[in-house]
Amino acid sequence: MTYRPRRMQFGIFMPPHHHLVGENPTLAFDQDLEFLAFLDHLGFDEAWIGEHHSGATEIFASPEILIGAASQRTRYLKLGSGVVNLPMHHPFHVADRMVMLDHVTHGRAMLGVGSGARWADFRMLGYDPTHKARMSAEAIAAIVALLRADEPVTMKTDWFELREARLQLASYQQPHLPIAVAGSSSVDETPASGRHGLWQITPAPSARHLRDFWERVETGAARYGQSVSRQNFRAMKFVHLAESREEALNDTRAGLKRYHGLPLVGVSPDGDPQTRPEQAVASGAVIIGTPDDMIEHVEGLVQGSGGFGGFLAGLFGLADREKTMKSFELWAKWVAPRFQGQYMVQKNNWDWVVETRGGPNGQAF
Repeated sequence: MTYRPRRMQFGIFMPPHHHLVGENPTLAFDQDLEFLAFLDHLGFDEAWIGEHHSGATEIFASPEILIGAASQRTRYLKLGSGVVNLPMHHPFHVADRMVMLDHVTHGRAMLGVGSGARWADFRMLGYDPTHKARMSAEAIAAIVALLRADEPVTMKTDWFELREARLQLASYQQPHLPIAVAGSSSVDETPASGRHGLWQITPAPSARHLRDFWERVETGAARYGQSVSRQNFRAMKFVHLAESREEALNDTRAGLKRYHGLPLVGVSPDGDPQTRPEQAVASGAVIIGTPDDMIEHVEGLVQGSGGFGGFLAGLFGLADREKTMKSFELWAKWVAPRFQGQYMVQKNNWDWVVETRGGPNGQAF
């Protein structure tokens, strides 16, 4: 049976990717905050904000700082870390800071956690990235225990220690703010989301990948006596929309020529860079097209995966700012109503009026 929420949550996963080294970082931060306010205006639900320390294009060193700033410019948008790279932080500090943000945002904070993707970040700090999965799994166990506050937490590993530790505040949200795992953060093939009963964010190169990953989450939850829900399952992939397919493909052509994370969008470094948008669409790893194309694609993911509670666009900086904003406007205007309980009510009413012309003696128009 396919799970279909009454109102699917829509949002972004924002590493972020800025276009080129040399872009004014102050202006980039200001425009990122404007963009988050724009999403709030359009009625989007979530924004997950990343952490990186090298590369000079993904320039958010602290998701918490941007979340705090964005919370003062938005009213409804939920704001999460996407993600805190756990091996680089003492888990107590992660939990303590996010609880504070949960209060500052009046319950709009979400904690997204992961192992970290950029090995240069680890090397600069003298960490061995081959241990990052284990370190993340240990940190998640500590953070969950701290936030659930069943008892003081005593825990010692080779990189952090807790001695009868307890937070001084409870979360604003109860029983605690949401915790989402991006990836698996696992050392035994059991995703941490299943082991601890948490939310899950997973790339969606295909419906089968989503289905298989969620089965692992459910298997892990059953093994460890936890409860998980597809409502808290987030699928993520790159999206760019325009009025026509040709326009959407052309909007992303220059960005895909220079983009280094090609496997994320289903494109091999080999081949003609000029046709990368077409390659990416053919791979199924992205949505580049019209609102109708996105409706069909997301519906296919829902049906093929068994369903999920939210869908996130990965922001990879493949189109310029104005076209990206137009893409999200098209999403909000034409795609969101199909998955958030609005379209069928409107359509049924319209069809009835047209069919009956407003009633026995009425005129529809």
